[in-house]
Amino acid sequence: MQLKGLSGPWSNPGGSRITMKDYRDYKLYLAKARTLGVKFLNATVEADLWGESKKYTFYYRDPWEWILSLVTDPGLARVSQWQSRRLYYCENGQMERYVHEPFTADRWHEVDSQSELPAANPLMHCWLPLHIWLDKGLVTSHQVMEKLFETIWKKSWFGEPVRCGDDVVRNLYPGFLIESLDFEEAWSFTCCRANRAKHPCPRCLVSHEMLDCLHQFFPLRSSEAMRNVVERARCAPTAAQRDKLLMDHGLHDVPHFMWNIRFSDPYLSFIYDLLHFLEAGKWGHHLWSLTLDLLEKLGLLAEVTKRMAKFSRWRNLKHINDLATKDFTDGQTHLDILKCIVYILCEILPPKSTLIPCIRALLKCRMLLGLRVMTTSRQLVVQQCIEDYEKWCKRVSEDYDKNFKFPKQHYLIHALDDVPLKGVLRNGTTRTGEGIHQENKQISIRDEDQEVVARTRLRASQTAELSDASSDTDATNQEADVAQFKQGSARRVPKSRISPANVENQWIFGSPLQYSDSRSYEDLHGGNNPIYRALDPRLREFLHSQFPDEYLTYEDTIMASIEVFQCVYIAYQSKDDWTNAEDILRCNSNWYNSGPRYDCVLFNSDQPGVACARLRSLIRCQLPSGRVVDLAVVQNMKPSKWRPKTSWDGCVVFEEEVDLTFLLMDFVIRGALLAHAQGPSNSRRNFHYLVDVVDGDMFLRVLNAIGHVCN
Repeated sequence: MQLKGLSGPWSNPGGSRITMKDYRDYKLYLAKARTLGVKFLNATVEADLWGESKKYTFYYRDPWEWILSLVTDPGLARVSQWQSRRLYYCENGQMERYVHEPFTADRWHEVDSQSELPAANPLMHCWLPLHIWLDKGLVTSHQVMEKLFETIWKKSWFGEPVRCGDDVVRNLYPGFLIESLDFEEAWSFTCCRANRAKHPCPRCLVSHEMLDCLHQFFPLRSSEAMRNVVERARCAPTAAQRDKLLMDHGLHDVPHFMWNIRFSDPYLSFIYDLLHFLEAGKWGHHLWSLTLDLLEKLGLLAEVTKRMAKFSRWRNLKHINDLATKDFTDGQTHLDILKCIVYILCEILPPKSTLIPCIRALLKCRMLLGLRVMTTSRQLVVQQCIEDYEKWCKRVSEDYDKNFKFPKQHYLIHALDDVPLKGVLRNGTTRTGEGIHQENKQISIRDEDQEVVARTRLRASQTAELSDASSDTDATNQEADVAQFKQGSARRVPKSRISPANVENQWIFGSPLQYSDSRSYEDLHGGNNPIYRALDPRLREFLHSQFPDEYLTYEDTIMASIEVFQCVYIAYQSKDDWTNAEDILRCNSNWYNSGPRYDCVLFNSDQPGVACARLRSLIRCQLPSGRVVDLAVVQNMKPSKWRPKTSWDGCVVFEEEVDLTFLLMDFVIRGALLAHAQGPSNSRRNFHYLVDVVDGDMFLRVLNAIGHVCN
């Protein structure tokens, strides 16, 4: 009916240009368009189970056909990388290497530089690194995997010439670079014995008794070494000798399908997963469980829950109101709790509790390992944080009888190798596809249809972009130059009575409240709100001190107009990956009917360390000369010497000043999250902790401010 309505004569003189008239036409065109995508196939494998032959049929896409659909796509050609690169960060005459994407890391560079990969003759020979992700997959027999990737292994040795999306013919050699697996999947995928084995790590031959040792490295597994073990075990004269040899290496008697694929190592490719190993692993299943048990034993769980519900709000940080009544299972909630809990426990647990610095050390590891860019100096700080975490784990083990001999604890040492080898850990996170295995169980023609529609839309968009670019390149470049914040979103300036002085400022005011002159505003609101008492004289004095060329006599109104706002968007360059990022800050007396919300900012100051202030109002002034000035009414935060019962490395405490002052928006760097502190029992002052773990940028800013050098 919709197609019939769209194709009616009303839509265009002489009829619509839509060629599909009904649902039958739609299905017909869709069936023809399926050739754009890779079709699903089915295969059957057979194996003995408990003495009985069993067959298993599964659906799959030919991996090589799927790879070809990607490398030959012109739309992906501009973002494709065919060779490794070494990247360096240069500042103040100093240079250090950094990695982010896999093509900047060592493993890709090693394959590119190996003499086994032929030089151009004249075709370029390029490694095609693959990323495999599995969740809840029973693949121990490996017959499924062997069948699935049978079109890969020959091409990994001899390559295949392909005309790529940029119209260049390259000889491509597929191989595996990254495996994103939880430990259960990793044991199954690598054919290793599980948790209670003598050597339970899928990456190295650490003994079970040394799983809590994070300062010592152990012999690594390799395809060649593990193949030799399996072959020797099969040649053993007795079953007992065979089983002992396999157990001594933590292996099952199963040949791995990846042993035959060139430039692929199933043990080396297994990457550290922050979601399963740290957030829901070391923290969610171990330290958080220990913390909950301790709080219940001390009768403090209700108090912690109350304080968590009052924790300051922040964008992208989940506000948890019912900490004690829910059993959280998702890694993101565990991460949000981890980011907040130290600022609550430090005043509740007994003094000098070893649990707090242990949690803080783990959180520091998480913040650094979660960065989008890893430099050499950052890598050194990660190593120090892991050593600190190991030290505090030993103390917690002594104080609370906690056993840290589990595989996810040990695998933290391999994260140090994974980043320089494969790029930052976000490349291999399972967070992105955590729920996709449920969708994969519903594979059908509908999935093919959806992919066809997506590819058709992509082709149409690319054609439109090329057409627009050829007709108005200059206009496109200008739009790109004034793009606002991260992800290239177009700049949108909210409507206001007073136009901003410059639409390309790093800040944008939003949510305008009222428009008036400074005296009238003071008369209207000064009696009830201390922010606006004596606003007019104070504002004149401040503006005159900042702009001496502006002669603001008492008779002059401030251009008869000031405008007050309740929101500000602040753009800044992230210290994490040196790209643009954005904060949205509020100063509202009743934010969404949930009470007052006055966010805080970092600003440039001539004092050492970080400088913070709380936003109380946002004001745009238009002066008699026509100059437009954006400023904030703030309460400054001065550094405090007071510390909680249990402090930690990087603890920054501020004391909120009572007096209000003005701050030019030009000096604001970005937003900041401050958590309320109880402070000394005999003090009426407001104390706050600076929460330095809201994101990688904030963590690096504070880390450098307290003495580290971490580019």
